Amino acid sequence: MILPKKYFVTKGKGVSSVSPLMAFNNALREAGIHGLNLVPVSSILPPNIVEEAPRRLPEGSIVFLVMSEKRVKGPAKISVGISWARGHPHGYVIEFHDGNSYKDARDRLAEMWEEIRAKDRLNMEEPRYLIEELDVPDGMYGSAVVALVFSEYDFLKGVP
Repeated sequence: MILPKKYFVTKGKGVSSVSPLMAFNNALREAGIHGLNLVPVSSILPPNIVEEAPRRLPEGSIVFLVMSEKRVKGPAKISVGISWARGHPHGYVIEFHDGNSYKDARDRLAEMWEEIRAKDRLNMEEPRYLIEELDVPDGMYGSAVVALVFSEYDFLKGVP
Protein backbone atom coordinates (compact mmCIF):
# COMPACT_ATOMS: atom_id res chain seq x y z
CA MET A 1 0.00 0.00 0.00
CA ILE A 2 0.98 3.59 -0.57
CA LEU A 3 0.01 6.14 2.09
CA PRO A 4 0.53 9.81 1.17
CA LYS A 5 2.39 11.79 3.87
CA LYS A 6 2.66 15.22 2.16
CA TYR A 7 0.94 17.19 -0.57
CA PHE A 8 0.94 20.57 -2.25
CA VAL A 9 -1.59 22.45 -4.36
CA THR A 10 -0.89 24.21 -7.64
CA LYS A 11 -2.64 25.74 -10.62
CA GLY A 12 -1.92 26.84 -14.17
CA LYS A 13 -3.48 27.96 -17.41
CA GLY A 14 -2.33 27.69 -20.98
CA VAL A 15 -3.32 28.56 -24.53
CA SER A 16 -2.25 27.15 -27.88
CA SER A 17 -3.01 27.80 -31.52
CA VAL A 18 -2.19 24.14 -32.30
CA SER A 19 -4.43 21.89 -30.17
CA PRO A 20 -6.28 21.39 -26.89
CA LEU A 21 -3.58 18.93 -25.82
CA MET A 22 -0.87 21.59 -26.22
CA ALA A 23 -3.00 24.06 -24.24
CA PHE A 24 -3.25 21.41 -21.48
CA ASN A 25 0.52 20.85 -21.59
CA ASN A 26 1.07 24.61 -21.28
CA ALA A 27 -1.25 24.73 -18.26
CA LEU A 28 0.66 21.85 -16.64
CA ARG A 29 3.92 23.70 -17.36
CA GLU A 30 2.66 26.85 -15.62
CA ALA A 31 1.54 24.68 -12.68
CA GLY A 32 5.03 23.14 -12.48
CA ILE A 33 3.87 19.55 -13.06
CA HIS A 34 4.31 19.05 -16.82
CA GLY A 35 7.42 16.84 -16.60
CA LEU A 36 5.70 14.22 -14.47
CA ASN A 37 3.65 11.09 -15.14
CA LEU A 38 0.32 12.05 -13.59
CA VAL A 39 -1.98 9.40 -12.12
CA PRO A 40 -5.41 10.71 -11.07
CA VAL A 41 -6.84 9.36 -7.81
CA SER A 42 -10.08 9.92 -5.93
CA SER A 43 -10.70 12.37 -3.18
CA ILE A 44 -9.55 11.09 0.22
CA LEU A 45 -6.84 12.73 2.35
CA PRO A 46 -5.21 10.56 5.05
CA PRO A 47 -5.82 11.94 8.56
CA ASN A 48 -2.23 13.03 9.38
CA ILE A 49 -1.15 14.32 5.97
CA VAL A 50 0.91 17.53 5.90
CA GLU A 51 0.61 20.36 3.38
CA GLU A 52 3.83 21.79 1.98
CA ALA A 53 4.71 24.58 -0.43
CA PRO A 54 4.74 23.65 -4.13
CA ARG A 55 8.09 22.21 -5.18
CA ARG A 56 9.74 20.62 -8.19
CA LEU A 57 9.54 16.86 -8.24
CA PRO A 58 12.04 14.70 -10.17
CA GLU A 59 11.31 14.70 -13.91
CA GLY A 60 9.57 11.53 -15.06
CA SER A 61 8.30 10.62 -11.59
CA ILE A 62 4.97 8.83 -11.28
CA VAL A 63 2.84 11.18 -9.21
CA PHE A 64 -0.63 10.69 -7.75
CA LEU A 65 -2.90 13.72 -7.73
CA VAL A 66 -6.47 14.98 -7.60
CA MET A 67 -6.95 17.31 -10.57
CA SER A 68 -9.62 19.58 -11.95
CA GLU A 69 -9.08 20.42 -15.63
CA LYS A 70 -10.95 21.81 -18.59
CA ARG A 71 -10.03 22.31 -22.27
CA VAL A 72 -11.98 24.46 -24.75
CA LYS A 73 -11.73 26.26 -28.05
CA GLY A 74 -12.19 30.02 -27.80
CA PRO A 75 -13.78 32.35 -27.48
CA ALA A 76 -14.67 31.14 -24.00
CA LYS A 77 -14.22 31.89 -20.33
CA ILE A 78 -13.54 28.89 -18.12
CA SER A 79 -12.88 28.21 -14.46
CA VAL A 80 -11.90 25.08 -12.56
CA GLY A 81 -11.19 24.53 -8.91
CA ILE A 82 -10.54 22.24 -6.01
CA SER A 83 -11.31 22.51 -2.35
CA TRP A 84 -9.76 20.43 0.40
CA ALA A 85 -9.98 19.90 4.13
CA ARG A 86 -7.99 17.63 6.40
CA GLY A 87 -9.90 15.68 9.03
CA HIS A 88 -10.59 12.49 10.95
CA PRO A 89 -11.12 9.70 10.16
CA HIS A 90 -10.05 11.25 6.84
CA GLY A 91 -10.25 14.46 4.84
CA TYR A 92 -11.63 15.23 1.40
CA VAL A 93 -10.63 16.88 -1.86
CA ILE A 94 -13.46 17.97 -4.14
CA GLU A 95 -13.15 19.28 -7.68
CA PHE A 96 -15.27 21.33 -10.07
CA HIS A 97 -14.62 21.48 -13.82
CA ASP A 98 -17.40 23.44 -15.49
CA GLY A 99 -17.33 27.05 -14.33
CA ASN A 100 -17.17 30.26 -16.28
CA SER A 101 -15.96 32.53 -13.46
CA TYR A 102 -14.13 32.44 -10.13
CA LYS A 103 -17.42 33.05 -8.31
CA ASP A 104 -19.20 30.25 -10.19
CA ALA A 105 -16.51 27.71 -9.30
CA ARG A 106 -16.29 28.86 -5.66
CA ASP A 107 -20.06 28.75 -5.20
CA ARG A 108 -20.37 25.24 -6.68
CA LEU A 109 -17.53 23.90 -4.54
CA ALA A 110 -19.23 25.36 -1.44
CA GLU A 111 -22.49 23.60 -2.44
CA MET A 112 -20.60 20.32 -2.69
CA TRP A 113 -19.26 20.79 0.85
CA GLU A 114 -22.81 21.32 2.10
CA GLU A 115 -23.81 17.94 0.68
CA ILE A 116 -20.75 16.20 2.14
CA ARG A 117 -21.48 17.68 5.58
CA ALA A 118 -25.11 16.57 5.36
CA LYS A 119 -24.21 12.96 4.55
CA ASP A 120 -20.87 12.31 6.28
CA ARG A 121 -20.11 12.77 9.95
CA LEU A 122 -16.49 13.86 9.74
CA ASN A 123 -14.41 16.07 11.99
CA MET A 124 -12.79 18.36 9.39
CA GLU A 125 -10.89 21.62 9.20
CA GLU A 126 -12.45 24.56 7.39
CA PRO A 127 -12.22 23.91 3.62
CA ARG A 128 -9.64 25.77 1.54
CA TYR A 129 -10.07 26.67 -2.13
CA LEU A 130 -7.86 27.08 -5.18
CA ILE A 131 -9.44 28.25 -8.43
CA GLU A 132 -8.04 29.05 -11.88
CA GLU A 133 -9.87 30.96 -14.58
CA LEU A 134 -8.98 31.75 -18.15
CA ASP A 135 -10.32 33.90 -20.98
CA VAL A 136 -9.57 31.93 -24.14
CA PRO A 137 -9.20 34.15 -27.23
CA ASP A 138 -11.18 33.46 -30.39
CA GLY A 139 -9.55 30.76 -32.51
CA MET A 140 -7.24 29.57 -29.72
CA TYR A 141 -7.39 26.49 -27.52
CA GLY A 142 -7.28 26.96 -23.77
CA SER A 143 -6.88 24.83 -20.67
CA ALA A 144 -7.05 25.51 -16.95
CA VAL A 145 -5.71 23.10 -14.30
CA VAL A 146 -5.84 22.98 -10.51
CA ALA A 147 -4.30 20.04 -8.66
CA LEU A 148 -3.56 18.63 -5.25
CA VAL A 149 -0.32 16.71 -5.75
CA PHE A 150 0.76 13.97 -3.35
CA SER A 151 4.48 14.63 -2.94
CA GLU A 152 5.77 12.19 -0.32
CA TYR A 153 4.64 8.69 0.64
CA ASP A 154 5.02 5.83 3.10
CA PHE A 155 5.08 2.38 1.54
CA LEU A 156 3.24 -0.03 3.82
CA LYS A 157 3.45 -3.82 3.81
CA GLY A 158 0.31 -5.72 4.69
CA VAL A 159 -2.67 -4.21 6.45
CA PRO A 160 -1.89 -1.62 9.14
